[in-house]
Amino acid sequence: MVSLPPLWLASKYLYTMAHEGGHAFMASVAGLRTTSVTMKRNGDGLTEAAGAGGLSVFLFQFFGYLGPSALGAGAAKLIEVGHIVAVLWLLLLALGVLLLSARGFAAWTCIIGSGFLLYCIVRYATLGTKVFIAYVLTWFLLISGAVVVLQHWRTGADRALLKQTTHLPMGLWPPLWLLGAVAALITGGRWLV
Repeated sequence: MVSLPPLWLASKYLYTMAHEGGHAFMASVAGLRTTSVTMKRNGDGLTEAAGAGGLSVFLFQFFGYLGPSALGAGAAKLIEVGHIVAVLWLLLLALGVLLLSARGFAAWTCIIGSGFLLYCIVRYATLGTKVFIAYVLTWFLLISGAVVVLQHWRTGADRALLKQTTHLPMGLWPPLWLLGAVAALITGGRWLV
C-alpha cells in the first residue's frame, strides 16, 4: 500500500486515524482532555486537547507521528505471543474510543466505515482471513509510520507547534520521529517474522 500511490492515497485515512488517535491517547495519558478529533476529506487531521501546559502539552504534540508506529509495535507483540485475533478486537476498540471525540463528516465516515468493516471481519471471516488482516494492518502501521515521517520531513503543523511549545528548532523533531518509527519497524518486524 505504501509503495503504490493509488493505494497509499486510499489508505492514508487509516494512517491519519492512527496518527490522531496517537495524539488523543497521549493527551489522556498526560492528563489532558481531548476536545475534538477532526479529519478533512483530503485525509489531513487535527486533534485538540485542553488542560495544563508544560510537559503534558509537549507529549501530546510530539506523540502523533509515533502513534501509528507504537500501535503497530504493540500489535506485532500481540501477534508474537499468539493473540492474533485480539489485535483486531483492540483496533476495533480503539476506533470506538476515537469515535467519542470525532468531529465532522469525514471523521465519522472514516471511523464508522473502518469500524464496520473491521467488525465484519472479526465477526464473520475465517480464522485465516483474520490472521491475514491482522498481519497486513500491523505491517501497514509499522511501515507507514516511517514513510509519513519522511514525507513530512520539511512540513507538518506538529513541527511548528513543538517549536512554539519548546522554543527548539523545527528541524529537531523529524529525526526523533524517524528514529522512533524505525526502531518500532525493526522491533515489530522481528516479532512478526
